[in-house]
Amino acid sequence: MGLCTLLWNWEICDAFRKGQEPCQEPDCPWKRSSKLERFFNFYKEVTSSYVPELLAGSPAALRSHDDLLDLIKTIRSQPTRTRTELTAAYFTGRKNVMTAPLPADQHRAVNLAVQVMSMISCTASKHAFGGVLELGSLPILWQDRVGFADFISSAFPVSEPRRIQPEVRFAIVAARLKKIASLRFEPTDDLRNHLRLDSQNGAVQSSRTSAMLAQISREVLHSIQTVLFPFNSDSEILLRGLVRKESLDPDCTQYGFTVGGDDFAYSFFGSKLMDLYEEVNNPSPRGFMEKWFERRSGARYVMMATLIGVIIAIVLGILSLAIGIFQSWVAYQAWKYPVSTGN
Repeated sequence: MGLCTLLWNWEICDAFRKGQEPCQEPDCPWKRSSKLERFFNFYKEVTSSYVPELLAGSPAALRSHDDLLDLIKTIRSQPTRTRTELTAAYFTGRKNVMTAPLPADQHRAVNLAVQVMSMISCTASKHAFGGVLELGSLPILWQDRVGFADFISSAFPVSEPRRIQPEVRFAIVAARLKKIASLRFEPTDDLRNHLRLDSQNGAVQSSRTSAMLAQISREVLHSIQTVLFPFNSDSEILLRGLVRKESLDPDCTQYGFTVGGDDFAYSFFGSKLMDLYEEVNNPSPRGFMEKWFERRSGARYVMMATLIGVIIAIVLGILSLAIGIFQSWVAYQAWKYPVSTGN
């Protein structure tokens, strides 16, 4: 409850606060909490991975979930302050704590708070290689002298608004990406990786939950429901399969909510959608044979056909030579050892 109040400013009704379930207030936002099951699972997963460093009597940076919520509140309320300032302000101002946690543990706590509130995996500059690699990508650096607002801006650089043309949208629906480019879809809990194309392994990542920043959230939802998995199509069937098998947010299949039409402009994920369009038009070869022939483009087809023709010509030439040699040998044997008919 406290997490929802902090992240989305939910005003929980008094009846629910007093434990009178089910809630009697028609406008109480807590009734929507059942739709956030994927986000709550994400929260449990990332918080359970926290292990404090307890050396020489130093306290844990996060002693409870309340400490994590307080740290998130500190970051949200002072977005222009640098990472160093925010960390010092929180850990030196805690009550009933005589000794500050170890610096590495403080950094780990801040990284966890950022991951919960923004779904971005980050790390401090001095610990850039302390994070776990996820699908080949390192956590983004939040340097000591950078404010939280500037850090978010660097994580999601804004580009010139780009409208995805109908022919592009038709080309990159999920069913075509799977059939033509042999791409598969993988869930991700790092918002930066949404629509990230891994051409080498043939994978496209899709955000697992929808608890995100406003404009970024709209672009993610539009890219899923309007571009990749349009309603009433083979691609929609793929999306429902991902929800069932890969734990994508079930709200992704609620097509009643529309996020803009054909004029919708992308400021964050437009270039990634165009990467998918390029991949459909010029698929990366996968597997030994595909890499050998580099299939599915006009030039590649010509090269493949030429190579096959050369191989066939060589085989036929060898067979013709073998037959000629055999015929010559038979003729020689017939000349050298003529068959006597006898009279």
